[in-house]
Amino acid sequence: MPALYLVADMGGTNLRAGWAEAASPAVLGVRREAVEGIARFPKVPVGELQARVVDQLVRVLRERSEAAPRPPVALAVAFAGPVGPAGVVTDAPTVWGRRGPPLPLAEILGREVGVPARVLNDVTAAGWRYVAPEPVGEDFFCMVTVSSGVGNKLFQRGEVLVPQDGRGGEIGHLRVDFAPDAPRCDCGERGHLGALASGRGALNAARALACLRPRFFARSMLSTACGGEPAVLTAHQVATGIRDRDAFALEAVTPGVRHLGRTLAVLHAAVGVRRFIVMGGFARAAGPAYLRLLGEEMNEAGGLGAAPGDVAAMLRAAEADDDDGLIGCARYLHQHQHLGRAVTAAS
Repeated sequence: MPALYLVADMGGTNLRAGWAEAASPAVLGVRREAVEGIARFPKVPVGELQARVVDQLVRVLRERSEAAPRPPVALAVAFAGPVGPAGVVTDAPTVWGRRGPPLPLAEILGREVGVPARVLNDVTAAGWRYVAPEPVGEDFFCMVTVSSGVGNKLFQRGEVLVPQDGRGGEIGHLRVDFAPDAPRCDCGERGHLGALASGRGALNAARALACLRPRFFARSMLSTACGGEPAVLTAHQVATGIRDRDAFALEAVTPGVRHLGRTLAVLHAAVGVRRFIVMGGFARAAGPAYLRLLGEEMNEAGGLGAAPGDVAAMLRAAEADDDDGLIGCARYLHQHQHLGRAVTAAS
Protein backbone atom coordinates (compact mmCIF):
# COMPACT_ATOMS: atom_id res chain seq x y z
CA MET A 1 0.00 0.00 0.00
CA PRO A 2 1.46 3.43 -0.94
CA ALA A 3 2.74 5.68 1.82
CA LEU A 4 0.34 8.39 2.95
CA TYR A 5 1.54 11.93 3.63
CA LEU A 6 -0.01 14.89 5.39
CA VAL A 7 0.55 18.13 3.46
CA ALA A 8 -0.26 21.76 4.21
CA ASP A 9 0.23 25.12 2.55
CA MET A 10 0.22 28.18 4.80
CA GLY A 11 0.26 31.51 2.97
CA GLY A 12 -0.36 35.01 4.19
CA THR A 13 -4.12 34.69 3.66
CA ASN A 14 -5.18 31.04 3.44
CA LEU A 15 -4.25 27.72 5.03
CA ARG A 16 -4.88 24.52 3.07
CA ALA A 17 -4.23 21.00 4.34
CA GLY A 18 -5.00 17.46 3.24
CA TRP A 19 -3.34 14.14 2.48
CA ALA A 20 -1.80 12.43 -0.54
CA GLU A 21 -0.54 9.00 -1.43
CA ALA A 22 3.01 8.58 -2.65
CA ALA A 23 3.34 9.37 -6.37
CA SER A 24 -0.33 10.38 -6.64
CA PRO A 25 -1.08 13.61 -8.55
CA ALA A 26 -4.07 14.37 -6.31
CA VAL A 27 -4.42 15.77 -2.80
CA LEU A 28 -7.52 14.57 -0.96
CA GLY A 29 -9.47 15.71 2.07
CA VAL A 30 -8.38 19.30 1.60
CA ARG A 31 -9.52 21.74 4.26
CA ARG A 32 -9.24 25.48 3.71
CA GLU A 33 -9.49 28.30 6.24
CA ALA A 34 -8.23 31.84 6.79
CA VAL A 35 -4.80 32.14 8.41
CA GLU A 36 -4.82 33.45 11.98
CA GLY A 37 -2.14 35.98 11.02
CA ILE A 38 -1.55 39.66 10.43
CA ALA A 39 -4.19 39.96 7.70
CA ARG A 40 -6.91 39.14 10.26
CA PHE A 41 -5.26 40.56 13.37
CA PRO A 42 -3.12 43.53 12.27
CA LYS A 43 -2.66 44.95 15.78
CA VAL A 44 -1.65 41.72 17.53
CA PRO A 45 2.06 41.48 18.56
CA VAL A 46 4.39 39.22 16.58
CA GLY A 47 4.88 36.70 19.37
CA GLU A 48 1.15 36.21 19.82
CA LEU A 49 0.62 35.87 16.08
CA GLN A 50 3.32 33.21 15.92
CA ALA A 51 1.55 31.28 18.68
CA ARG A 52 -1.83 31.62 16.92
CA VAL A 53 -0.42 30.38 13.63
CA VAL A 54 1.36 27.40 15.19
CA ASP A 55 -1.74 26.40 17.17
CA GLN A 56 -3.87 26.66 14.04
CA LEU A 57 -1.47 24.58 11.97
CA VAL A 58 -1.19 21.87 14.64
CA ARG A 59 -4.97 21.73 15.03
CA VAL A 60 -5.65 21.43 11.31
CA LEU A 61 -2.92 18.82 10.74
CA ARG A 62 -4.21 16.71 13.63
CA GLU A 63 -7.72 16.90 12.21
CA ARG A 64 -6.54 15.87 8.74
CA SER A 65 -4.49 13.03 10.26
CA GLU A 66 -7.55 11.70 12.08
CA ALA A 67 -9.69 12.01 8.94
CA ALA A 68 -7.17 10.28 6.67
CA PRO A 69 -7.92 6.68 5.60
CA ARG A 70 -4.79 5.38 7.37
CA PRO A 71 -1.99 6.83 9.52
CA PRO A 72 0.39 9.16 7.66
CA VAL A 73 4.09 8.33 7.63
CA ALA A 74 5.31 11.94 7.35
CA LEU A 75 4.13 15.49 6.86
CA ALA A 76 5.38 18.53 4.97
CA VAL A 77 4.29 22.15 5.19
CA ALA A 78 4.78 24.84 2.56
CA PHE A 79 5.26 28.07 4.52
CA ALA A 80 5.25 31.68 3.30
CA GLY A 81 8.69 32.81 4.42
CA PRO A 82 12.38 31.90 4.40
CA VAL A 83 13.04 28.50 5.96
CA GLY A 84 16.52 27.65 7.21
CA PRO A 85 18.17 24.43 8.34
CA ALA A 86 16.09 22.01 10.42
CA GLY A 87 12.84 23.63 9.26
CA VAL A 88 13.32 26.87 11.20
CA VAL A 89 11.20 29.74 9.88
CA THR A 90 13.41 32.82 10.01
CA ASP A 91 10.93 35.43 8.78
CA ALA A 92 7.29 35.62 7.70
CA PRO A 93 6.18 39.20 6.91
CA THR A 94 2.91 38.24 5.22
CA VAL A 95 1.98 35.91 8.09
CA TRP A 96 3.04 37.76 11.26
CA GLY A 97 4.51 41.03 10.01
CA ARG A 98 7.70 42.38 11.53
CA ARG A 99 10.49 39.93 12.23
CA GLY A 100 10.09 37.85 15.36
CA PRO A 101 12.30 35.19 16.91
CA PRO A 102 13.23 32.21 14.68
CA LEU A 103 10.53 29.55 14.87
CA PRO A 104 11.57 25.85 14.85
CA LEU A 105 8.37 24.89 13.09
CA ALA A 106 9.39 21.43 11.82
CA GLU A 107 10.46 20.39 15.31
CA ILE A 108 7.20 21.65 16.83
CA LEU A 109 5.01 19.97 14.22
CA GLY A 110 6.88 16.68 14.42
CA ARG A 111 6.41 16.63 18.18
CA GLU A 112 2.79 17.80 18.25
CA VAL A 113 1.44 15.78 15.31
CA GLY A 114 3.56 12.71 15.98
CA VAL A 115 5.14 12.06 12.56
CA PRO A 116 8.42 13.19 10.98
CA ALA A 117 7.95 16.73 9.65
CA ARG A 118 9.51 18.89 6.96
CA VAL A 119 8.93 22.59 6.44
CA LEU A 120 9.66 24.17 3.06
CA ASN A 121 9.38 27.70 1.77
CA ASP A 122 6.03 27.88 -0.04
CA VAL A 123 7.51 28.81 -3.42
CA THR A 124 10.13 26.08 -3.07
CA ALA A 125 7.42 23.55 -2.31
CA ALA A 126 5.39 24.65 -5.32
CA GLY A 127 8.41 24.28 -7.56
CA TRP A 128 8.62 20.59 -6.75
CA ARG A 129 5.36 20.14 -8.61
CA TYR A 130 7.02 21.31 -11.83
CA VAL A 131 10.39 19.57 -11.55
CA ALA A 132 10.63 16.96 -14.27
CA PRO A 133 11.04 13.44 -12.78
CA GLU A 134 13.65 12.72 -15.44
CA PRO A 135 15.93 15.17 -17.29
CA VAL A 136 13.81 16.20 -20.26
CA GLY A 137 14.79 19.29 -22.26
CA GLU A 138 15.23 22.52 -20.36
CA ASP A 139 15.10 21.99 -16.60
CA PHE A 140 16.01 25.50 -15.46
CA PHE A 141 13.11 27.65 -14.35
CA CYS A 142 12.00 30.31 -11.91
CA MET A 143 8.90 30.02 -9.76
CA VAL A 144 7.30 33.42 -9.12
CA THR A 145 4.46 34.00 -6.70
CA VAL A 146 2.12 36.98 -6.73
CA SER A 147 -0.25 36.56 -3.84
CA SER A 148 -0.29 38.15 -0.36
CA GLY A 149 3.37 38.79 -1.06
CA VAL A 150 5.88 38.39 -3.89
CA GLY A 151 8.69 35.85 -4.02
CA ASN A 152 10.66 33.57 -6.31
CA LYS A 153 12.83 30.47 -6.40
CA LEU A 154 15.21 29.19 -9.08
CA PHE A 155 15.30 25.47 -9.90
CA GLN A 156 17.97 23.67 -11.91
CA ARG A 157 18.27 19.95 -12.60
CA GLY A 158 15.65 19.09 -10.03
CA GLU A 159 17.10 21.13 -7.18
CA VAL A 160 16.22 24.54 -5.75
CA LEU A 161 19.09 27.03 -5.79
CA VAL A 162 19.14 28.48 -2.29
CA PRO A 163 21.82 28.69 0.39
CA GLN A 164 21.60 26.83 3.69
CA ASP A 165 19.85 29.70 5.46
CA GLY A 166 17.04 29.69 2.90
CA ARG A 167 17.31 33.40 2.11
CA GLY A 168 17.46 33.12 -1.68
CA GLY A 169 14.46 34.12 -3.75
CA GLU A 170 13.17 36.94 -1.56
CA ILE A 171 12.66 39.48 -4.35
CA GLY A 172 9.58 40.75 -2.55
CA HIS A 173 11.86 42.57 -0.11
CA LEU A 174 13.94 44.32 -2.73
CA ARG A 175 13.44 48.07 -2.40
CA VAL A 176 12.19 49.48 -5.69
CA ASP A 177 10.50 52.73 -4.59
CA PHE A 178 12.72 55.15 -2.71
CA ALA A 179 10.12 57.87 -2.08
CA PRO A 180 9.78 58.73 1.61
CA ASP A 181 6.04 57.99 1.44
CA ALA A 182 6.38 54.77 -0.58
CA PRO A 183 3.92 52.00 0.36
CA ARG A 184 4.86 50.14 3.50
CA CYS A 185 5.63 46.43 3.28
CA ASP A 186 4.24 43.91 5.77
CA CYS A 187 7.79 43.66 7.14
CA GLY A 188 7.59 47.32 8.19
CA GLU A 189 9.90 48.81 5.55
CA ARG A 190 8.82 51.09 2.72
CA GLY A 191 9.05 50.68 -1.03
CA HIS A 192 9.59 46.92 -1.22
CA LEU A 193 8.54 45.09 -4.36
CA GLY A 194 6.01 43.08 -2.38
CA ALA A 195 4.35 46.25 -1.12
CA LEU A 196 3.74 47.38 -4.71
CA ALA A 197 3.32 44.23 -6.81
CA SER A 198 1.55 41.76 -4.50
CA GLY A 199 -2.20 41.27 -4.29
CA ARG A 200 -2.25 43.40 -1.16
CA GLY A 201 -0.15 46.03 -2.94
CA ALA A 202 -2.49 46.03 -5.94
CA LEU A 203 -5.48 46.51 -3.65
CA ASN A 204 -3.84 49.45 -1.88
CA ALA A 205 -2.90 50.99 -5.24
CA ALA A 206 -6.48 50.67 -6.51
CA ARG A 207 -7.89 52.26 -3.37
CA ALA A 208 -5.40 55.13 -3.61
CA LEU A 209 -6.18 55.74 -7.29
CA ALA A 210 -9.92 55.67 -6.54
CA CYS A 211 -9.49 58.49 -4.04
CA LEU A 212 -7.23 60.43 -6.39
CA ARG A 213 -9.45 60.03 -9.48
CA PRO A 214 -13.00 59.39 -8.27
CA ARG A 215 -14.67 59.95 -11.65
CA PHE A 216 -12.40 57.43 -13.34
CA PHE A 217 -13.13 54.99 -10.53
CA ALA A 218 -16.89 55.58 -10.80
CA ARG A 219 -16.85 54.40 -14.42
CA SER A 220 -15.01 51.17 -13.64
CA MET A 221 -16.33 47.71 -12.93
CA LEU A 222 -14.45 47.86 -9.62
CA SER A 223 -16.72 50.66 -8.45
CA THR A 224 -19.75 48.58 -9.35
CA ALA A 225 -18.32 45.57 -7.51
CA CYS A 226 -17.75 47.46 -4.25
CA GLY A 227 -20.77 49.77 -4.39
CA GLY A 228 -18.60 52.80 -5.04
CA GLU A 229 -16.77 52.44 -1.71
CA PRO A 230 -12.99 52.05 -2.22
CA ALA A 231 -12.54 51.10 1.44
CA VAL A 232 -14.47 47.85 0.91
CA LEU A 233 -12.80 46.95 -2.38
CA THR A 234 -11.09 43.53 -2.30
CA ALA A 235 -7.97 42.17 -3.95
CA HIS A 236 -10.09 39.56 -5.74
CA GLN A 237 -12.21 42.33 -7.27
CA VAL A 238 -9.05 44.09 -8.48
CA ALA A 239 -7.80 40.81 -9.98
CA THR A 240 -11.15 40.29 -11.70
CA GLY A 241 -10.87 43.80 -13.14
CA ILE A 242 -7.48 42.94 -14.62
CA ARG A 243 -8.82 39.68 -16.04
CA ASP A 244 -11.64 41.58 -17.72
CA ARG A 245 -9.30 44.35 -18.98
CA ASP A 246 -10.96 47.09 -16.94
CA ALA A 247 -9.10 50.33 -17.69
CA PHE A 248 -9.10 51.54 -14.09
CA ALA A 249 -7.82 48.23 -12.71
CA LEU A 250 -5.04 48.04 -15.30
CA GLU A 251 -3.90 51.61 -14.62
CA ALA A 252 -3.91 51.00 -10.88
CA VAL A 253 -1.73 47.89 -10.99
CA THR A 254 0.63 48.82 -13.82
CA PRO A 255 3.26 50.58 -11.64
CA GLY A 256 3.61 47.52 -9.43
CA VAL A 257 3.65 45.13 -12.38
CA ARG A 258 6.30 47.32 -14.02
CA HIS A 259 8.58 46.91 -10.99
CA LEU A 260 8.03 43.15 -11.02
CA GLY A 261 8.67 42.96 -14.78
CA ARG A 262 11.94 44.85 -14.40
CA THR A 263 13.01 42.55 -11.58
CA LEU A 264 12.31 39.43 -13.62
CA ALA A 265 14.15 40.95 -16.59
CA VAL A 266 17.18 41.41 -14.32
CA LEU A 267 16.95 37.77 -13.24
CA HIS A 268 16.90 36.71 -16.88
CA ALA A 269 19.85 38.93 -17.74
CA ALA A 270 21.83 37.85 -14.67
CA VAL A 271 21.44 34.07 -14.79
CA GLY A 272 19.84 33.34 -18.18
CA VAL A 273 16.62 31.79 -16.94
CA ARG A 274 14.04 31.78 -19.74
CA ARG A 275 11.10 30.05 -18.08
CA PHE A 276 9.02 31.75 -15.40
CA ILE A 277 6.09 29.90 -13.82
CA VAL A 278 3.78 32.45 -12.22
CA MET A 279 1.67 31.22 -9.30
CA GLY A 280 -0.26 32.77 -6.42
CA GLY A 281 -3.88 33.60 -5.75
CA PHE A 282 -3.79 37.12 -7.17
CA ALA A 283 -2.01 36.20 -10.41
CA ARG A 284 -4.28 33.19 -10.89
CA ALA A 285 -7.44 35.26 -10.41
CA ALA A 286 -6.16 37.99 -12.76
CA GLY A 287 -5.63 35.39 -15.49
CA PRO A 288 -3.98 35.71 -18.92
CA ALA A 289 -4.40 39.49 -19.00
CA TYR A 290 -2.04 39.73 -16.05
CA LEU A 291 0.62 37.63 -17.77
CA ARG A 292 0.32 39.76 -20.91
CA LEU A 293 0.83 42.93 -18.89
CA LEU A 294 3.78 41.40 -17.05
CA GLY A 295 5.34 40.27 -20.34
CA GLU A 296 4.95 43.75 -21.80
CA GLU A 297 6.70 45.27 -18.80
CA MET A 298 9.51 42.70 -18.95
CA ASN A 299 10.02 43.49 -22.63
CA GLU A 300 9.95 47.23 -21.94
CA ALA A 301 12.75 46.75 -19.41
CA GLY A 302 15.02 45.62 -22.26
CA GLY A 303 18.09 43.41 -22.09
CA LEU A 304 16.12 40.25 -22.81
CA GLY A 305 17.59 39.68 -26.24
CA ALA A 306 14.25 38.41 -27.52
CA ALA A 307 11.28 39.51 -29.59
CA PRO A 308 8.09 40.42 -27.68
CA GLY A 309 6.54 37.09 -28.59
CA ASP A 310 9.52 35.27 -27.16
CA VAL A 311 9.21 37.24 -23.94
CA ALA A 312 5.56 36.20 -23.64
CA ALA A 313 6.62 32.59 -24.13
CA MET A 314 8.91 32.88 -21.10
CA LEU A 315 5.87 33.31 -18.85
CA ARG A 316 3.66 30.39 -17.97
CA ALA A 317 0.72 30.36 -15.60
CA ALA A 318 0.86 27.78 -12.84
CA GLU A 319 -1.86 25.15 -12.74
CA ALA A 320 -5.29 26.60 -11.97
CA ASP A 321 -6.20 24.30 -9.07
CA ASP A 322 -4.50 26.26 -6.24
CA ASP A 323 -2.76 23.06 -5.09
CA ASP A 324 0.84 23.81 -6.08
CA GLY A 325 2.16 23.85 -2.53
CA LEU A 326 0.23 20.76 -1.47
CA ILE A 327 1.20 18.66 -4.48
CA GLY A 328 4.76 19.97 -4.32
CA CYS A 329 5.06 18.91 -0.67
CA ALA A 330 3.78 15.41 -1.47
CA ARG A 331 6.18 15.02 -4.39
CA TYR A 332 9.06 16.30 -2.29
CA LEU A 333 8.37 13.72 0.42
CA HIS A 334 7.97 10.93 -2.13
CA GLN A 335 11.18 11.91 -3.90
CA HIS A 336 13.17 11.78 -0.69
CA GLN A 337 11.60 8.53 0.46
CA HIS A 338 12.16 7.01 -2.98
CA LEU A 339 15.83 7.95 -2.92
CA GLY A 340 16.25 6.22 0.39
CA ARG A 341 16.84 9.39 2.37
CA ALA A 342 15.08 9.43 5.72
CA VAL A 343 12.35 12.01 6.19
CA THR A 344 13.31 13.67 9.45
CA ALA A 345 12.52 16.88 11.25
CA ALA A 346 15.45 18.53 9.50
CA SER A 347 14.72 20.89 6.63
